[in-house]
Amino acid sequence: VLHSHPSWLVRRWIERYGAQTAEELLRSNNRHAPLIIRVNRLRNTRDELLGMLADQGAEARRTASSPVGIELLSSPGLTGLPAFKEGRFFVQDESAQLVGLLLGPQPGERVLDACAAPGGKATHIAELMENKGEVVALESEQKRMGRISENSSRLGITIIRPVQGDAAIYKEKEFDRVLVDAPCSGLGVLRRHPDGRWTRNEESIKERGKLQARILANCARLVRPGGVLVYATCTTEPEENEEVVNGFLAKHPAFTLDDPLPHLPAAAAKFSGPDRFFRTFPQEPMMDGFFAARLVRAT
Repeated sequence: VLHSHPSWLVRRWIERYGAQTAEELLRSNNRHAPLIIRVNRLRNTRDELLGMLADQGAEARRTASSPVGIELLSSPGLTGLPAFKEGRFFVQDESAQLVGLLLGPQPGERVLDACAAPGGKATHIAELMENKGEVVALESEQKRMGRISENSSRLGITIIRPVQGDAAIYKEKEFDRVLVDAPCSGLGVLRRHPDGRWTRNEESIKERGKLQARILANCARLVRPGGVLVYATCTTEPEENEEVVNGFLAKHPAFTLDDPLPHLPAAAAKFSGPDRFFRTFPQEPMMDGFFAARLVRAT
């Protein structure tokens, strides 16, 4: 009642994290989320963008963990900034930026973003690839595909190919790398979507886990031998995270769980534990709650 969260979720977090940590997480969900942007490295460096933002009347500072992140403390209006219109940045939380780094895409590769709209991670992948190669941005809803194209165009990215399709059954030739940013309960981003705490329940979490397992198994077939698959969610619950990945690995011996540390900046090393999973929740309450696993297919 004090922190306005459903009792089933409070119980889960107390059982998993302890009362003190659980209460801090509840408090953090009721605070305003910081406004974080990702530098478009195709058009400027972080230092260059910081200078431009200052000249345009915005107050900003570097993020602590992501090397391409900036926190906007104040501005005369985000979309009115010339830097926004010129495609010099994309609004994306720091934790989501780190997920893109985990995939480690290289110029000239063929990459699949299996659940792509509105294109935040797809455009980040393309930037990391220096706009060389191909990024297939798969999205199931036709009405959301336009946002991928709009964001790509504003950022000056030409290698993204939006495709309508269902990630649980999609068939294509093999990819060098695949990102499965799976549809989830969103319990890691309740501060941005507070209604989610009242529209989710324990049964819906289990149902999401079944869908996520189907998507992961199908997308794994699209990874070439020696390729990389990153499974990610913005939720906190094991049924959608660890249990999905561990269940997948038990049935797919060709894949192994890779160490994320070599692919993360030193400042983000604390988000990887001995189990080799990436988590920003509850380790960093001021960031969105993300989970990720980097999987490698045997050659």
